[in-house]
Amino acid sequence: MSSSKQHLKAAREALGKKDYDEAIKCCNRIILWESGNYNAYVFLGAAYAGLNNVDEAIKSYEHAIDIDKDQLLAWQGLISLHEKQGSFDKVLSTMDHILPKLALKGDGNLLVTLLNKKLDIYENKVPNEQALTSTLKLYLPGSQYYDLIKDSKNLPDKTSIYRQLINVAESNDVNAIETTYKNRRLRINAKSADTTGLRDQVESEIYSQSKLPFLYETLLDATEDPENIRTIQLKLLSLYRKQLFAMKDKSEVCEKISQLVHTLVVQDINDPLPYEISIEFTDVAKFEDYNENLIGLFIHRFPESAVARIIQGHQKYTEGDLDEAFDLFSTGLEQAPNILCGYLCLSWIYHDSGEFETGLEYATRGHELADQFVEGSGIPLDNMILSLETCMAHCYRRMDAKYYPDALTIYDRILKKEPNNMGALEGAGLILSQEGKYGQAQSKFETVLALDPEHPQPIALSEIGWIHAQQGDHDMAIDYLTRAIEAADGQPTVEYYFKLGCVYWMMGGEFQVDKEYAFKYFMQAVRMDPDYANAFTYLGHYYRSVQHDNPRAKKCYQKAYMLNPLDADAAFHLSNYYVADNENAQAEAIFEQVTNNNSKAGWAWRRLGYAHMKSNRYNDAITCFQKALRTDTGNVHCWEGLGEAYDHEGRYVAALKAFERSTLLDPTSVFGKYQKALVQQKVGMLHVAKNEFEAMVHDLTNESAGKCSYDVLPLKGLADTYLAQVKEDFQQGFFGRAADGCGKVIATSLQGLKQDPSLLCLWKAAGDACAFYRLIPSYLHLCNFLDTQTLMVTLATDAHSSLGFQADPTSLMIDEFSKLELHDDFSLPPQAALDVMLACASYCYKQVLVLCKNHRAVAPPYWHDLALTYFWMAENNTANRTDATALAIKCIRVALLLDPEQYSYWNAYGVMTMHQSPKISQYAFVKAMEYNNRSAVPWTNYGFLCLVMQDYDLANQAFDMAHVLDPEWVSAWVGQAYVASIWNTGASQIFQHAFESSNGSALDASYGYASTVFSQLSTQPISDDKDKMLLISPAFALQKLTEQTQANASALNLLGLLSERMGQTQRAAEAFAGAILALEVKMEHEQDEDAMAKLQGRRAQVHANLGRTLCAMGDFRGAIDAYLAALEYKELTSRVYCLLGIGVAHYFLDELEESLHTFETALNETADDIALKQDVVVLLSKVLWALGGDEQRAVAKDQLLSCIAESPHYLPAILSLAAMGILSNDATLTGAALEELIKIPADVAYDSDKEHWISWILSQYHKIQGDNRAAQHVILKSVHQYPWVGALWARLGDNAVENGGAPMESRKVLVQSAIIVAKEQHAPATVQSLACEHAASMDSSALLAQRAIMIAPWRQTAWDTLATVN
Repeated sequence: MSSSKQHLKAAREALGKKDYDEAIKCCNRIILWESGNYNAYVFLGAAYAGLNNVDEAIKSYEHAIDIDKDQLLAWQGLISLHEKQGSFDKVLSTMDHILPKLALKGDGNLLVTLLNKKLDIYENKVPNEQALTSTLKLYLPGSQYYDLIKDSKNLPDKTSIYRQLINVAESNDVNAIETTYKNRRLRINAKSADTTGLRDQVESEIYSQSKLPFLYETLLDATEDPENIRTIQLKLLSLYRKQLFAMKDKSEVCEKISQLVHTLVVQDINDPLPYEISIEFTDVAKFEDYNENLIGLFIHRFPESAVARIIQGHQKYTEGDLDEAFDLFSTGLEQAPNILCGYLCLSWIYHDSGEFETGLEYATRGHELADQFVEGSGIPLDNMILSLETCMAHCYRRMDAKYYPDALTIYDRILKKEPNNMGALEGAGLILSQEGKYGQAQSKFETVLALDPEHPQPIALSEIGWIHAQQGDHDMAIDYLTRAIEAADGQPTVEYYFKLGCVYWMMGGEFQVDKEYAFKYFMQAVRMDPDYANAFTYLGHYYRSVQHDNPRAKKCYQKAYMLNPLDADAAFHLSNYYVADNENAQAEAIFEQVTNNNSKAGWAWRRLGYAHMKSNRYNDAITCFQKALRTDTGNVHCWEGLGEAYDHEGRYVAALKAFERSTLLDPTSVFGKYQKALVQQKVGMLHVAKNEFEAMVHDLTNESAGKCSYDVLPLKGLADTYLAQVKEDFQQGFFGRAADGCGKVIATSLQGLKQDPSLLCLWKAAGDACAFYRLIPSYLHLCNFLDTQTLMVTLATDAHSSLGFQADPTSLMIDEFSKLELHDDFSLPPQAALDVMLACASYCYKQVLVLCKNHRAVAPPYWHDLALTYFWMAENNTANRTDATALAIKCIRVALLLDPEQYSYWNAYGVMTMHQSPKISQYAFVKAMEYNNRSAVPWTNYGFLCLVMQDYDLANQAFDMAHVLDPEWVSAWVGQAYVASIWNTGASQIFQHAFESSNGSALDASYGYASTVFSQLSTQPISDDKDKMLLISPAFALQKLTEQTQANASALNLLGLLSERMGQTQRAAEAFAGAILALEVKMEHEQDEDAMAKLQGRRAQVHANLGRTLCAMGDFRGAIDAYLAALEYKELTSRVYCLLGIGVAHYFLDELEESLHTFETALNETADDIALKQDVVVLLSKVLWALGGDEQRAVAKDQLLSCIAESPHYLPAILSLAAMGILSNDATLTGAALEELIKIPADVAYDSDKEHWISWILSQYHKIQGDNRAAQHVILKSVHQYPWVGALWARLGDNAVENGGAPMESRKVLVQSAIIVAKEQHAPATVQSLACEHAASMDSSALLAQRAIMIAPWRQTAWDTLATVN
């Protein structure tokens, strides 16, 4: 034991000397002898700690603790070791074990030391607010250690402990607020705009559960420093204010807030919060009711706060500094958007200044905030809410009548709370009076008067008087209004004087006229208040309707409208004056402002719509008319304006609906009916439009019976519709209808011009109708000569001379035409008739020029029309072509002089000078291109000029450019087709495209298309009906072309050729005869010998065509005459064909000698043409055979044999020889001919024998011989060689029908096969019909017989078969 103490002493000394190794040795010696020595392990741990052997040190301390847990040395050593290593978690854990032990031992000082160390760790080393708070609470009364440590020297100050607790609580609350606020901001139902309200709500909820109030209160009790006390009180006040809205028991908190506010204000604290809360908690009806001393002190000490700015703004407003006031209001509400006093102040300011919508917004928002404040704080604000509700109701009432229900609802709510609320009673009475509920309104105002009988309210007296005025009791009205003026007692009375004037104005008569009544009081109102708008409005009425002083009235309305833009009456009459004075911009500005102020001002919307239409803003006009109709759906003028705007915008369906509605509302409206018919005309409903115009004309004629005149507007529309119908009929090829329509245009124009000869539009329509006849010369016999003569004689006789024209073809023509005595059957030759109508058209245009006095804005298009008329006369009358063309050029120059930028005039000038002066023409076309570089017309005409000048490359480029500008311009395609025909590069396809694009309306395209189709088919034999179908369209186009240009010999000749190929010989003969007449007329005026020779050659060729057609018709004598006429032209290239035609004609006339002679002549002229010579030989042989003599027949055989010898495969000669052999029963000759037929190679036979006569004649030969089997074999062989030929199958079927010996099933199969092949191979109709006929005969089928007739109804045998079957 003694040794242990020595070693412990040595170990302590070694530790003191920091000789830790020696200390460890000493401790180990002790432990060897005494393993349970507590101090040895403590010293050993200290030694190891000195050597930084942490693990051994911890083991040693822990061993010591195991030996004696109540001893503190090992615990303290362990704490020091962990603290030195920075292991504060282990330090804290160790302290938690020691603290209870210290408490048991009663060592308060060491306990405080450890607590201080623990507090330092939680505060600085390992921050942990929760643990720090728990540690701090150990210092406070009520903790488990407080009694032990309360007298310790190292115990921290209680206020500092509370301050630390407050700091931690404040930090925790702030973090909780931010977290909650962010989470709620992300919710779906979160309002993005109300961020301030959301934060206030979150703060209120968090602070309502916070421990800060207790801490503040405790700290406040523990604090003695006055400055600290005020700081804590401010924080506590702010906290109470934030807690209030989330607390369930609000009365206690409100009491605390009131006490703190009072305390702080009395202390004159330098912080705005208590003052702001005091103002916020004050319930006032008006801003002036706030405590003036408190407000004055507040704005003096805290001028930059939000509430102070609101107060300053109110002061500036009362002083009249409005700009500064509203700047302060704006700044204050930006700083604090939820200030109740600000909304109370601004709502009444805007109400009193007449800005009711803005006042309503502020009052509504203020009411919402007040309700929220009352609900959240529990503090009543009845006066403020009532004031805001009153302001809302007044604003609703003053804004617009549509808000009267809203205002009345609020007034009723106020009156339920306060039945004697004077403002609500007056407001409700005013609304009821405006709504015509005079009884209820008077009751309200009488209630107001009963509230204070000794001092009656002037407004109540005034309104009762006004109610009497509305009810017609003017004396009572005057009495009450006079009493209101007397009771005003210094209050503004201008409105009462005005209403008194209005009562006198209502009384009318002398009370309006005499200046001592209505006028006097209006003037009194104006003198009292120069800004009172209503009085100026009625002064305007007085000057307008009584004094008829329009300038003064206009000025009064201007003043009234300037003062009150909402005065619709003043705006209406002022706009009338602006429109009357042609001040359209000012009028439009009024309309726009009125519609902006009052969306239901229908009259303003309607007039604004018409103003927009006048400035070509049709979309805006449509919107205006639609809004006008929302206010009055029965306004006819609005529907008419809407329809007109739709019409101008191209929305014709909508326009029609609008005009239909207008005419339904007012069936007598001529304008509505006219516009409706006009739209129908534009959309192509010409028949309907015509009926509408005719009905209007009929109605107006009946209404105007006995009157000298009536509205000619429907006549103008009817004439235009007739003219549009004429153009449509012409496009569709109904030329006869078009001619009748032109006559109706002239008759309608005459009817209107009799009423008003100065109508340019009717003269224009009549001129266009007269000029239109040039397009339909075949129907000039349908001209309305009678009305045209009447028009010229009675209305347009001086037009020519009035313009300074000298005598010219038109004047001479009109003079002669005017002297004619006309009757119903009157007619003129086509050329003369066209000259007359063109002359009449020129006079119509001249009359327009006279009427418009050659005005630059009107005259140019009519000079252009006049120039075209002269040009067309030149084209129609070749004798006076030069003179008429010169006049046309002069007229177009006048048009260019008046309007040099109109490209169509330059284009016409270029066309007219194309042949006379190509350079001028080129210049004109270039100018036209410059003025309109997007039109294909001048480029096309320039291309034709280049064609005339034979510059084909440039012409092609011009046509290409025209295609680029307008790919559908047909004339450009025609021009390019002409170039292609010159270059031989696919002209037919271009002509076809042009024809199809124009639907046959382009003459040159029609001719070119027909010419190319004929050229393609002329080299082929007429094989089937399919080829004929291809000719129908070009033939129809030529038919219409010749109807438009009767003198076009080329078109007539081509029409004859097409008709001939189609088998329409009669039509072909008429066309050829017309071509001959046209050529002869042309020859009469031709002076050039070369040109005359060409015309003679063309006439001879047409005579030859006519002869061929007449021969086909059976008119052989006429054919001979035509051929002889053709042969008179010595240079005729088709002389041989003419001779052949004459020979054939003589042959069929049984004039065989003449026929023989003609064929011999033809044979002599064919020496150089082997193929033609062979045809002549065959024809000559047939004639010789027909003569019947042996010698002649022998010569015929010799001729055919010699022909076969020269050309063994010449089929007509072999067939003719075989026929002669069969007819003469010459077996040798027949056999030889048939042998020659059999020897012909298959390919040669197929090419030369398209009709398959070889097989037919062989089969017929075998039938004659009685060998039906051989006959059938021949046909079967042909079918085997050419199975696709329907005609062979038809013959096979025919043979099967005739050959009764064959099995029935086999014959049926053959017949059915014939039908199938004929249909699939598109065989000619005759072949298909024959196949069906055979099948019908075989099966006794009426259905097949009917089909045969349907396919070819001209076949007699098909009809016979049907009769046999039936």
